[in-house]
Amino acid sequence: MQDIHEESLNESVKSEPSPRVVLWEIDLTVQGGERYFFCNELNEKGEPVTWQGRKYQAYPIDGSDFEMNGKGSSARPSLTVSNLFGLVTGMAEDLQSLVGATVVRRRVYARFLDAVNFVAGNPEADPEQELSDRWVVEQMSQLTAMTASFVLATPTETDGALFPGRIMLANTCMWTYRSDECGYTGGAVADEFDKPTTDIRKDRCSKCMRGCELRRNVGNFGGFLSINKLSQ
Repeated sequence: MQDIHEESLNESVKSEPSPRVVLWEIDLTVQGGERYFFCNELNEKGEPVTWQGRKYQAYPIDGSDFEMNGKGSSARPSLTVSNLFGLVTGMAEDLQSLVGATVVRRRVYARFLDAVNFVAGNPEADPEQELSDRWVVEQMSQLTAMTASFVLATPTETDGALFPGRIMLANTCMWTYRSDECGYTGGAVADEFDKPTTDIRKDRCSKCMRGCELRRNVGNFGGFLSINKLSQ
């Protein structure tokens, strides 16, 4: 676990702490691509946020489910980015659906950002005041004309591993419906043919991505959408 610098720790316990800025690095060099640096917002001057001398371009990006605990399976956070102008579609086609890419999430209190972000400078700028964690893209869970979503895993679960310890199927989920791995606990939605139903006795999963989409549970889809790319 990364140590939290004292200044950032003190800031976190204040009744009105400085706004926290989330910065994202997506490294696609292993796949033959580039490194991208994104942030959801602009700085005080209406320009890209600069941290440690590097600019993070304003681009719609969001992460969720990063909470970690010592019980059960490891966290499987999701990362959602805009597919503006088909940017992600192009990269997914050329770079194995981004599987294996490194994702670094950096969190910094605004008061510690580089002086260049502020009209009057920033005497409190401190390049060491960040909290970061590193993840690896495990699979692309959804791709639409608007957004792309990815399931992330910890590097310790993927380092040196070429294949998981189970059969890899592109379009078929291997999880038992409503099991812990599946994670769905809601009401009846559809039968095994994805036809809508409110009868819990007829509620079945089609084992396809459509079944997860109907239940808003795509992050737990138990197939490997990128395996077709790897087999070509």
